[in-house]
Order: sequence, then C-alpha cells, then structure tokens
Amino acid sequence: MFSNLNHVGLNITRNKVQLVEVVREASKFCLENVNEHIFNEEFDFNFEESKIISILQTSLNLLTSETLLKSKNISVAIPLSAFNVFEIPYEPSLSSNALKEHLKWEFSILFPMLNSDDFIIRSMQLTNRNNEKRLLVIGLSAKLVQAIHKFCITNNLVLKYIDNSHFAFVSTIALNESKNSLSIYLCSACCSISSYLGKRLHTTKQIEVLDNNSLISSVNSFIENQNIAYDEMFLASDFEIDELKIGLEAKLGISVKVVNPFTNVPTSESFIQNAYFLNTPNSFSAAAGICYRKI
Repeated sequence: MFSNLNHVGLNITRNKVQLVEVVREASKFCLENVNEHIFNEEFDFNFEESKIISILQTSLNLLTSETLLKSKNISVAIPLSAFNVFEIPYEPSLSSNALKEHLKWEFSILFPMLNSDDFIIRSMQLTNRNNEKRLLVIGLSAKLVQAIHKFCITNNLVLKYIDNSHFAFVSTIALNESKNSLSIYLCSACCSISSYLGKRLHTTKQIEVLDNNSLISSVNSFIENQNIAYDEMFLASDFEIDELKIGLEAKLGISVKVVNPFTNVPTSESFIQNAYFLNTPNSFSAAAGICYRKI
C-alpha cells in the first residue's frame, strides 16, 4: 500500500520521537497518523550509529504497531542544537566550488575542535535591509545523516529531507509578504528565534532555555538589537507553552500565534483521532512541518 505520493515526517528530540503521516486521497492530501514515543533514556545525537538505528527502529515499531505506514517517503526533523550554525558575509562573485571551500574554512575557524570534512555543510542567502550579502551556514554530522539514512533503507523508506525542527515548523506558518514576523521554536535544551522580512529569512539566533522570564528577556533583547517593528509572532514547542505565550504578549505587545499544524489538513477516512491530535497539536509542529514539505 506504499505510495510515492504519501509522506511521513519524524521529529526526533532528546526525549521522544514524533510521527505525522499524510496520504493522498481523492486528489488531496489527508492526515493519516499522529503519534509519539517517549525514549527510555535521553537521546544523544552523538550516539554510535548502531545505537541510533536501534533506538529509532524500536520507536518506529511502536509508533506503527496499530497504524501501519502507507508511505514510502520520509523526512526527519532534529533539534537546532544538533547543528553547527553561523552567519557570515560573502562575496557573490565566488564560484560554487570557491564558496564551498570558503564555508569549510569558516567552519574550521569557528569550530577548531571539529573536522569540517566530517560535516555536511549547507548555506542559504539571508535577506537584509542594507543590501549586505550574508549567508546562514549550517553543518550537520555526516555520521548522523548516514545513521538516519541506513535506518530508512532498513525500513524500505526513501529519505527526502533532514532539517532542523525550527525550519521544519516554519513550513506550517503562513508568512505574509507585507509583514515582518518572528518565529520561535523551543526544544528541551534550547530556543531558536528567526526573523522574517516578508517571506524571507533575515536572521536567526539560538539561546539557552533557563526559564520563561529569562527567555522573554532574551526575545526582547533580540528584537531591540534588530531594530525592526514586528507585526506578528509564531510560537511552537515540544512542550506546554501557554504561560510563555501570555508572558511574551504582555512584555512585547505583539500578538503571539500558537500554531495548530493540523487545522488546514483534512483527516483521512481511516484516521483515528487521539489525544495528541486533540490536545497537543502544537507540539507536533516540527513533525508536521517536515511532513508537509512533500505537499
């Protein structure tokens, strides 16, 4: 019953793995499955390959014990803390090969204890009001990517995308070309803030999560440093964020939207509503967002 049109999104955190699946029914994509599994121990993205595959396999077996997958394609979101991220100015005249070497050099300077050859390094152009040419550079362990890829092959799944949970979450947001927006995503260990001018990424920052008060203060400092009037803010997390939403709105005076990633996706005929779908949809924003990349 596998189909190339169907797609599974996994969000792997340090504490759990979440699954969202969409399937094609009657010329439209429908929600097929929403589920999560809590790990017995904290997941370390530096685990040995065999252990990573074993943990993911056990999780997938449990997640699909009642609802079998109908998808051949799968994409994976992982926390921003698992990536090495930085911003740099760049010269647009550089050839693709020259830029690739330059990024590796910058990586080795910023992370001298790491070997750039052990990482998959990608970049994207950032938008700027001052016409400065800047890149967001992201490095991810090649061994981690290989482990996830082997896990997919073992289960006859085709790996489409690997991305950080925050960028995955943004796939569920309707950014407005005429508005400046903030996107905030919280994991158990860190928080990332992204600034968007219209629909284009302007800058992003990762901060440590201590408590709501310190987080609100950090977001406020971020806004002050950008000197941008933001029209709206989007918020998602792996855990409960009602108090944070109230605190952010009171401190910043900006409307905070807690995203329900399932609002605009119809359910399939075989979909079984569950507590995750009904009570904690926001916590599945990353799994849903990476899943929707295929739609």
